[in-house]
Amino acid sequence: MENNVAPFPRERVRQANFFVDTHFRVIHEDTHILVIHKPAPLAVHPVGSYFELNLHSLLKKDVRWADTKIHFTHRLDAETSGVILIAKTYEAARFLGKEFITCRVKKKYHALVFGTPDPAVGSIDLPLGHDKSSGFQTVRIVDRENGQTARTDYTTLSTNGEYSFLEIKPCSGRTHQIRAHLAFIGHPVVGDKIYIDLNLFSRYVIHGLDDEMLERLKLRRLALHASEISFTHPATREWTTFKSELPADIKTFLEKMEGCDFEKN
Repeated sequence: MENNVAPFPRERVRQANFFVDTHFRVIHEDTHILVIHKPAPLAVHPVGSYFELNLHSLLKKDVRWADTKIHFTHRLDAETSGVILIAKTYEAARFLGKEFITCRVKKKYHALVFGTPDPAVGSIDLPLGHDKSSGFQTVRIVDRENGQTARTDYTTLSTNGEYSFLEIKPCSGRTHQIRAHLAFIGHPVVGDKIYIDLNLFSRYVIHGLDDEMLERLKLRRLALHASEISFTHPATREWTTFKSELPADIKTFLEKMEGCDFEKN
């Protein structure tokens, strides 16, 4: 299928002590689906500080999609950038919904993490549940008794000991799955305000980001990017893949990592 990239006017706005990046891009569009590169930070749905500025509201305010029914087939965290698949019809939404439920949609992520995973290639197969003690609805922990099954496969592409660059393939789609799994094995994602230290997130929610937080986080946003999605097209029934290039901030971080050259891995 043709991969047309259409830029959306870039705008950064400050909303309740949070920066929101509204610069989304159209990767592909046809009668049935819309594939978007979502920047970070930007929530998919209206929630919290993103109640007015979110991907759904931006799409509906645009004349191109003002009269289009938007069906998000999956979600990305506000601070996760990358490819997101939208159905434009009820029939497409129903078909893709079944594809997700039966795990026939394949997703690939890239992430910067602290430290060096051992083994370099591995699988984290641990159930996840809600961390009720956190005070936040979305926080997840490993819960072997009551958690939902979750598996995350990863490959270390490059490392300098202090940081590593991973390719990640989640085999399920639990909330915060990649982030919680990597934190559990001792390698949280760079910039993760929740799983590096939940106290950081509590401060961030109230006061926004400060220099002390940034010193610990190393990056203003979560260094997690949804790079690729593959699925059966709801109309043509062809196996289809769309990709989203790494954003500039993650590329810059990689280029500064001594011993890591992501373009050669």
